Amino acid sequence: MINQENNSGRVASYVAPLLYKIHNEDCRTTLAKLPDRSVDVVFTSPPYNRERNDKYEHYDDRINNYYEFLKTVIGECLRVAKRNVFVNIMANYYNRADVYKIIGVYSENLTNIFIWEKSNPLPAQGNNITNAYEFILAFGELRANTTYIKNHLTTSVALMEKEHKAVMHEDVANYFISNFTNNDDIVYDPFCGLGTTCMVADRLGRAWFGSEIVEEYCSVALRKIGNDLFTKAST
Repeated sequence: MINQENNSGRVASYVAPLLYKIHNEDCRTTLAKLPDRSVDVVFTSPPYNRERNDKYEHYDDRINNYYEFLKTVIGECLRVAKRNVFVNIMANYYNRADVYKIIGVYSENLTNIFIWEKSNPLPAQGNNITNAYEFILAFGELRANTTYIKNHLTTSVALMEKEHKAVMHEDVANYFISNFTNNDDIVYDPFCGLGTTCMVADRLGRAWFGSEIVEEYCSVALRKIGNDLFTKAST
């Protein structure tokens, strides 16, 4: 493991070229480039792994051995993060066994599980139970920037984009980045999607970068971040 105190220059040289970019590659490729403890916080939301494959226009949401996929990525995130890793995930009909297994295998690393409640979830059909919340798994010692921070938050469902119907809600990203990171911290999102994490991190004065395997989503994300910066500069 890299000694962060004695190798800060080396770590900085690895990470600096990656900053303020969304890398069009599998996050496992990006993570493999990163030294231990080279980013401050990871905040991310992996794909749902829905067999219906109905959330993404440009991505096949059917991962063979979803459990091993999550285990590998979370393990790598824990390796590269100095402080915290936050993983947003929903247990649905198709993936719930894998999600609960992940919670069990990482039980000693978990500090807390936040509940993200949806105020207007899509109703289930018939007498089935409407899935109205998601987990945000929190790893690392939690020290908030203010008092009375709860492990429960409520928002509406995020506005669905045509090409990506599982967009991270800006208020959720803001909740975690504003409360658990500091100015100039490095925030990394391995599943960048349409760039919400990076956009919010930039607004809050954090350094950021992300990975996104779908080229079309990279383009949309960079356009959104650029428009946001232009709007901010104009006000």
